[in-house]
Amino acid sequence: MKYHIIDKDSIESVLERAEQYRSLLQPEMAISICLDIFAVDEDNQDALVIYILALTDQLAQAESKTHHKKITDSIKKLKSDFHRHYYTGVFLERRARSLLKHSMSRSFAYEAFMEAIAEFEIAEKMAPAHCADPILRYNSCIRTIKKEHLQPRQEFDELY
Repeated sequence: MKYHIIDKDSIESVLERAEQYRSLLQPEMAISICLDIFAVDEDNQDALVIYILALTDQLAQAESKTHHKKITDSIKKLKSDFHRHYYTGVFLERRARSLLKHSMSRSFAYEAFMEAIAEFEIAEKMAPAHCADPILRYNSCIRTIKKEHLQPRQEFDELY
């Protein structure tokens, strides 16, 4: 069986549909739509952002088999330095939030939040005028660390 190819002129309306599926918590459909867009416009930055976000949406699903490499490879394709740092931060933040669901992973969640915070700080410095997104995400990470009483991993002293 072969995939059908969308018309290049339909990309704008198809992007809206991908955003709708993300809003409906159906990241698989959003991902599929983005793949259809990439088939006719492999460098479409709007579709790439939706694709990255839909992949990271899957991190929250318990049965998710989201491959981190697929996310990081996609982020590298973003043309804007700001977007690369911002969406790396989003990925790390969402990864941290997924780790919070497992009691044994709380210190790893702390580390992922701290990595996300570092990315948001970089993104904030290069953000377009009046773009508060990195600040909002940075603050959300800090609030979660405080609310969850997250701490760095403790190194164990050698036992004698």
